[in-house]
Amino acid sequence: MTPAMLRAGIVAPERICPIMTLAFHMMPLVGTILLLASRRVSLLSAGVAGMVLALATMVVTMVGTQPTPGLVAGMAAVKAGEGAWLAWHAMSIIAAGLLFHRSYEARGVRTAPVAQENRRRAVFVACFLVGPFAESVTGFGVGLVVALAMLRSMGLPPVQSAALGLFSQVLAAWGAMGVGSRVGAELIGVSFTELGTASALLMVVVLPCLLPVFWGLIRSCGLRSSLSERASDIALLLCLAGLIWLTNLFVAPELGGGLATAVLLLAVEGPRLLRSGTGLRELAGRLWPYGLLIAGLMATRLLPPLSDWTGRWLVLDPFGGLAPLALLRHPATWLVLISGILLSGLPAAKAGKLARGALRAALVPMAATLVFVEFATFMAASGGAAMFGNAWREVAGPLAVLASPVFGAAAGMLTGSNTASNALMMHIQLSLAAESGLPPILIAAIQTVSGSICTMLTPGRIVLAAGLVGLERSEGAIYRRALPIGLATVLALLAVVVLAGVKARGLA
Repeated sequence: MTPAMLRAGIVAPERICPIMTLAFHMMPLVGTILLLASRRVSLLSAGVAGMVLALATMVVTMVGTQPTPGLVAGMAAVKAGEGAWLAWHAMSIIAAGLLFHRSYEARGVRTAPVAQENRRRAVFVACFLVGPFAESVTGFGVGLVVALAMLRSMGLPPVQSAALGLFSQVLAAWGAMGVGSRVGAELIGVSFTELGTASALLMVVVLPCLLPVFWGLIRSCGLRSSLSERASDIALLLCLAGLIWLTNLFVAPELGGGLATAVLLLAVEGPRLLRSGTGLRELAGRLWPYGLLIAGLMATRLLPPLSDWTGRWLVLDPFGGLAPLALLRHPATWLVLISGILLSGLPAAKAGKLARGALRAALVPMAATLVFVEFATFMAASGGAAMFGNAWREVAGPLAVLASPVFGAAAGMLTGSNTASNALMMHIQLSLAAESGLPPILIAAIQTVSGSICTMLTPGRIVLAAGLVGLERSEGAIYRRALPIGLATVLALLAVVVLAGVKARGLA
């Protein structure tokens, strides 16, 4: 900033200090985004750099307000411990989820086949029911693997198949038993149920808005859609959104995606499977691990006196009310338990090798989760997130909150993780809501939904999709066909923000 700029009135002298302060506090976020955008470093490396910078800004801020270095060190250690504790809720599910998936595969258990006589309905089931179910229960792109395994057998063009497979990520807000949403809720101090229910209500708007993209993709595969079929698609997705909302509100948020898709899948495909000669015993043999997982989580929350007992016993609460962890209710406990049952029929050496492999595969996503949650904790403690929100509001005025879906989508695309997306943006999103007149929980849900769905557009997901359909150097073609999914999501959520803003002003 030169003296000439000051004399010209481009920047008033009295604003130099606030601008420099903002630049200092935003250095961790901007630096991380630039590293991610460069594609030259991994998500974990970029997160580590941002976390270190966020820690430095937090410590500098504390030094200005605390008298002794010892007190500053103690406060910083407490914040780091709080961040690690919040991260552990997600990290444990990551490791347990990967163990469950590999144990399930090791037993040779396969999901039920989808109808081949009606390819159009089979594609819909793969994209919106089977794929999202697998993603909700396990997470980490497993839904994409499952969906594409089904789509490849239908003889569809590879590029279109890859793009269609990405619809398996539309319930990523509940992926891996809602791990990213859980972290987002804990970071801003609201209940998991509150954020999950608000996010589910948004899906009533978002899911139908994705259908024109779906219809366009299947049409390019030679599959036509009659008016009755399109009406059926809309009705099924509205039912799915309604089931997700009911599950979040009355059962458990972590079951929002898995239970809702399972119920709808049984209603849609169950009668056909029974008519085709697939017996109940065969179906139970294929699906009992998922059924046991859902039943266990439901029982520990809904069936007294078991629900009362599991809510009181073995509850870890090291930070006095900061996200207590009830071990008997936690998804990781049940995932590990069922994995143990699945592995019990294998030789000890093979079971041990599988468990070690799952843990090694989980180390990087676990480390990334820890790093980004610590990053968010440090930024919130330093005041950087609030400063960014205030600065953006000064620039955009009453329109600042319209950027909420865009910020969420961008963070999801950059990080490829709804946990990292929420960790980076949740505090900033709430600062945008502060003077907009909109409920903070609505903006938090918009962040969760936009950031989660748009993780499908991260380069890692596109490369995975290309590899699964046997394509090389075709990522650009897949990306062009998948980008409208993200655009439709952002536009649907933007419409929600606009309508909510009009309503808020009308009530004011």
